[in-house]
Amino acid sequence: MDELEEIKVTFFQECDELLGDLEAGLLTLQDGAGDAETVNSVFRAVHSVKGGAGAFGLDALVRYAHVFETLMDAVRGGRMAAGLELVRVLLRAADVLADQVTAARGGGSPDEAATAAMVAELESWIAGEPSAGAGEATPTDTAVADDDLDFGFTPMTIQMISLEPEPVVAADKVWTVTFKPSPSLYAKANEAGLLLRELARLGPVEPHLDDSAIPNLDVLDPEGAYLTWTLRLTTNEDEQAIREAFEFVDGDCDLSVSLDPVGPASPGDAAGDLDIARLIALATAEPDSPAAIPLPLPTASSEPAVATAAVAPIAPPAPQRQAPAAEQASVQATIRVDPERIDRLIDLVGELVINQAMLAQRVSAHGFAPSSDVSMGLDELEQLTRGIQDSVMAIRAQPVKSVFQRMPRLLREVATQTRKQARLVMEGEGTEVDKTVIERLAEPITHMLRNAIDHGLESPEDRIAAGKPAEGTVRLAALHRGGRIVIEVQDDGKGINRPRVRQIAIDKGLLAADAQLTDEETDNLIFLPGFSTAGVVSDISGRGVGMDVVRRSVQALGGRISIASIPGAGSTFTLSLPLTLAVLDGMVVDVAGQTLVIPLTAIIESLRPRPDEVHALGSLGAVLAVRDTFVRLVDIGTVLGFRDQATAPNEGVVLLVEGEDGSRSALVADAIQGQRQVVIKSLEANYRQVEGIAAATILGDGRVALIVDVDALVAVRREPARPVEPLLIAAE
Repeated sequence: MDELEEIKVTFFQECDELLGDLEAGLLTLQDGAGDAETVNSVFRAVHSVKGGAGAFGLDALVRYAHVFETLMDAVRGGRMAAGLELVRVLLRAADVLADQVTAARGGGSPDEAATAAMVAELESWIAGEPSAGAGEATPTDTAVADDDLDFGFTPMTIQMISLEPEPVVAADKVWTVTFKPSPSLYAKANEAGLLLRELARLGPVEPHLDDSAIPNLDVLDPEGAYLTWTLRLTTNEDEQAIREAFEFVDGDCDLSVSLDPVGPASPGDAAGDLDIARLIALATAEPDSPAAIPLPLPTASSEPAVATAAVAPIAPPAPQRQAPAAEQASVQATIRVDPERIDRLIDLVGELVINQAMLAQRVSAHGFAPSSDVSMGLDELEQLTRGIQDSVMAIRAQPVKSVFQRMPRLLREVATQTRKQARLVMEGEGTEVDKTVIERLAEPITHMLRNAIDHGLESPEDRIAAGKPAEGTVRLAALHRGGRIVIEVQDDGKGINRPRVRQIAIDKGLLAADAQLTDEETDNLIFLPGFSTAGVVSDISGRGVGMDVVRRSVQALGGRISIASIPGAGSTFTLSLPLTLAVLDGMVVDVAGQTLVIPLTAIIESLRPRPDEVHALGSLGAVLAVRDTFVRLVDIGTVLGFRDQATAPNEGVVLLVEGEDGSRSALVADAIQGQRQVVIKSLEANYRQVEGIAAATILGDGRVALIVDVDALVAVRREPARPVEPLLIAAE
């Protein structure tokens, strides 16, 4: 890949981040929680996409983003209110912008009809903006096409910007502002013209251009910066307000602001000015046209000129917001790393953990005292290994925001297709989880969200008739619970119609007509392959593959999915997934001659019960009295098929565990070996899925041990035990 292609890849990566910021800002405005900075962030996102696209000649993307940017500039300038109706239009415009970026990345063409319709709608808003008041001058853009101009800088799009100020209240202060951009300002695709226009919002500006530093063409640096502006600003604002106009380029320019006791200069001061507009016209003219006359470069004796236009360079990649100097000290630099390198690092750390455990096993077998140099050195190695592992896992951890930010658009599209009104509320977007889990979350969440809108929410008419708001609410939340990540998709719709679900399952041959099911078991019928409550097959649902796909995807991640539904009030789908698929802290136990690992996050305490604390409970087995409450006893050996008869709890050891729903159980094992950090190896990928088992690991002596899925183990305790083949736990 050549250098240009690498820069282009970086540009599209930054586009993904910018589009996420764009949608987040618009959703904030939709919720009524936005402020001026929110509007500015939305404007900057669109402007940045446009800037980078111009550098790569993505003309269609530039043209569309320009219209979008123009409307956002009207909102930012206070000439148009960001009402709910306008924000909804902007959200759809953001969707089209995302399609434009996707098409540009793949080298294809976007949907021209959809783009044209969106442009027409945006232009109608621009044309219909309310009058800003008599005598108010609005900054205007004079089209100079999308041609690139080689004018001694980086590739540019020329934007003619009037610096005629908006009327302001009478001011008694005149400021002299000297602004000299550095090459880094243009390299980040910032535009001097826009900065000057921002300054003009504070009051009347008299700009003077010093072009004396422009060298001859034979020594001119195409990426250099040679112009300096001296501006006299009349305003009642203070120095801080003036500097804020340049806050995004702080560090990329020389800026001085001083209070000038002298009044504004007379028009005669502009004598001998360089006509920038004529310069641009000559530079962009066809070579054979009469306008293409060589223009002498100014000499060192040239007087400062009044700027009638601003040169707005656009260069790759898209710009990043430059923090004020006071903030830059706290900004942390970031680097982009190939994910494969991180994956390789994780694998090596896993091998390090295994080898450290093997070394500890051998030292223990040789009878070294804990106070010996070897044992103490091994303890230090273990601490260092854990530190490395924690640091590497922190690198792989990513917020679920990258998945969540795709969902608002999905909701809008499905709501439009189903002619329903829906609003998405997202919580816990900053919740971090291993990137391997993140990458596989999108599909199940997408299915559940579509299901919530299509099947869960009622039509606006039905909701109003039921005494609900016409607009339904879907809540998407992420949180940490019990060492796992929990994703909840909740709607306030009609809930699951259990009689209908049962009848459909019977009609499709998925359920016997005389089967007796609890409400929970009836709800879980929707996860059966081929089950669908949709009467008509559509683009959204009806083929019976949605929720079955969700369950299989979640199970492949070592997770579970559950449903809680209240008729007339809505349903909640809960996904529970491991935080990481790499390592975990576990308690190693012996059960019927086999070695198992129980996740430490599920264990509350271990104990040896007295015989009088164990009470029989009919066919359900027994319960254990623990501090004035009773918990179910689960013999791990019988549930997994390692033995036929349960061992007496008082003859072994009991581990009190807590499930994800808060319920407690007591797992009976023969003995505890100790606490260890283990590397997770997929059992399903290397063998097959086993109920009650989440994964496997390699112990220090080279043996394979099974990692227990506590919630699944408790759930299957009433079913006939299925033996686990010796192959699963034998050393290879």
